[in-house]
Amino acid sequence: MFVILNKKLTKLKDAKVSIDDRGFKFGDGIYETIRTIDGKPWLLAEHLRRLRQSAKLLKMKIPLNNQEFKHHIERLIKKNRYKETRIRITVSRSGTSLIEGTKLKVVKAPNGVSAITFEGERSMPLAKSTNMMPSVLARIEAEKKKAYEALLIDRNGYLTEGAYSNVFLAKKGILYTPKDDILEGTTRDYIIKIWPRTKLTKIKAKDIHTYDEIFITSSTNGAIPVVKVDGRPINNGKIGKLTKQIIKLLPYGTKKSHKKNQTR
Repeated sequence: MFVILNKKLTKLKDAKVSIDDRGFKFGDGIYETIRTIDGKPWLLAEHLRRLRQSAKLLKMKIPLNNQEFKHHIERLIKKNRYKETRIRITVSRSGTSLIEGTKLKVVKAPNGVSAITFEGERSMPLAKSTNMMPSVLARIEAEKKKAYEALLIDRNGYLTEGAYSNVFLAKKGILYTPKDDILEGTTRDYIIKIWPRTKLTKIKAKDIHTYDEIFITSSTNGAIPVVKVDGRPINNGKIGKLTKQIIKLLPYGTKKSHKKNQTR
């Protein structure tokens, strides 16, 4: 497997980062994760726009322009020759840039997944920072309880997002998604555009089970149905009609499986 480190194509085993790099020492960096569809990066422009937004918020500089990112990503896809690729861009404040392209592995979730709620908040949520300790701890708790994802609850008792995903809830044909203090995912934005009956609102954690359907979204997975939260079923533990409709509207296709990746 090959990666591109500081604009140079190199084998993964030969890629080295200085121990003085601020990304290594302090988690002082930003990242984006992208997937390919039919071998092409999906929503690349949107991801690069968010990467630059994150850099601006954290007062960082990005050492590549958008054309260079596009060139190196396409070069990496061609070199590694996977049917579909999971691409991760990482940039540290020290100026290190890394582009990884790994095989997009999939796990089937035909009956939906379970989630837990977890009290935790992302620091500076509009910036996609590599400093992700609340999400890491939330995912550890989810795995401990044999759940797929953890839904983050802020100090005021509001649902914000998943540890590694965005979240949508549905009731009577209308989608609801948290609007404040979240990382605004590219797939989330895409769904908001294609489904006009979407409301950005505040959602109390205590009200989660009053909704008809729940699904989570990420760049690599698309939409994944959630049929149980904290051990209690949603929609009697069945995937809802609106969730199925949204899945069909995404370019992944209805026959493709979901991938358990930590991205959005």
